Amino acid sequence: MRGMFGLVSLLLAALIIAYLWSQHTAVVAHEGKKAQDEARQISGRGQDGRAAINSFTVNPEMKGNRLDALEVTDVVPGGALADYGLKKGDKIIKIGDTTVGNRSNDDPELAKAQVHEAYQRSESITVLRKGQEVMLPIGGGSHGTMKDLIGVDTGR
Repeated sequence: MRGMFGLVSLLLAALIIAYLWSQHTAVVAHEGKKAQDEARQISGRGQDGRAAINSFTVNPEMKGNRLDALEVTDVVPGGALADYGLKKGDKIIKIGDTTVGNRSNDDPELAKAQVHEAYQRSESITVLRKGQEVMLPIGGGSHGTMKDLIGVDTGR
């Protein structure tokens, strides 16, 4: 009888340990995935491994000799900027709080590079979408500030 009771107790203890271990590994796996996504963003790459600057194409919209906006002509599905919320047809008008023309000295290539850098820093990008201003990333997602991501205020 004692042997049976001891065996049942041992089995019960093993089940409790197995359950607790499974709960712990699920949390660790989730945190690992989150850290991997954040590291990929900081490196400027999307889920597809492509650099953010290569995940979208734009045409500059000029007003006279001033850069007014960058019209998005293509966004690679699964690419960095697609994950950020950018869509074909969007017009990028601001990076952070500054218009694309002022930020890039009216240079379209520099403005595109600054969109890439904004993605890396989790800085907001404002687009015109169907006549409405939309701030990306929508809903925040895993895109926090650099301080949130790495615990250091980079001053950017």
